[in-house]
Amino acid sequence: MVYSYAKFFVDGRGQRVMVFKWQKNKKIKRSSAPLTPWEQEQKRRQERLKAKKKKIELRPEYDRNLPKMKKKRTQRLKKHEKVLLSVFLTLTLITFYFILPFSRVMSVKIDSSYPESKNEILEASDLRYYESLFGVWPRTEQISQKIKKNVSSVKSVDISYKGSKITIKAQEYPMVGYLKKGSAYYRITSVGSVSSEKLKRITGKYPVFYSFDSKKPLVQTAQQFSKLSPEIRQSISEIHAAPTKVDPQRIKLYMNDGNQVIAKSITLKKKMKYYPNISANMDSPGIVDLEVGAFSYPYGKK
Repeated sequence: MVYSYAKFFVDGRGQRVMVFKWQKNKKIKRSSAPLTPWEQEQKRRQERLKAKKKKIELRPEYDRNLPKMKKKRTQRLKKHEKVLLSVFLTLTLITFYFILPFSRVMSVKIDSSYPESKNEILEASDLRYYESLFGVWPRTEQISQKIKKNVSSVKSVDISYKGSKITIKAQEYPMVGYLKKGSAYYRITSVGSVSSEKLKRITGKYPVFYSFDSKKPLVQTAQQFSKLSPEIRQSISEIHAAPTKVDPQRIKLYMNDGNQVIAKSITLKKKMKYYPNISANMDSPGIVDLEVGAFSYPYGKK
């Protein structure tokens, strides 16, 4: 504190002079006289200022940064709320998806070359109505392999999904004819596979295979027949298995022009290319023998 006081002294001329002096950091000795109201108020004011200053100096560092910390804390809380809300909504949507029909197999469409194959393909797929799609998706390749294994006429399978609808597109081997078993007819493909579904009706577009009790001769004949030219295939109406002890591969072909061809199932493609020239030189319908050589003779002659 800085304060001043005055002294009076007499100079050389005998005049009285008053001199002010300033002193620092020295306490003024006050008399014991009571303070005036104004002095009391000033004293209280000084005490309040000192207390406030001391309080500010003693205030912790973290207390001064409290507003900033509070703001950051509020931002973190909002961020956590958004994350929790997103997780909750995701779980809710997944739960609803499992419950609602969107996650179930509602329909299976079979796209195949032949209508009679649809039931075979559907049964081989082992898909069930209202089955969970979460159990079907991982088995897509397994389902394709199962169809090709159990339905021999299927060459390739493509499975696609559109919501809760499944489409199975099956590419099948070309059809070469009908196999007669008892009173029923079954479709035969170019690889010799026979469908398990009975046909409701047949057309004259393909020949009918008769008496093929063994699988091997039927497969050989179907494969050889599929390699013939379209003109020769369309000229054949019936193919009969006619094995003998000497030649178990012997077959008979009944032609649309009235001729009968004797051949072997294993050499059918190779020998039938001679048929058009041989039949053109025949004066009347008869038998064309392609089993060993290549010759013809009319009916009634050995």
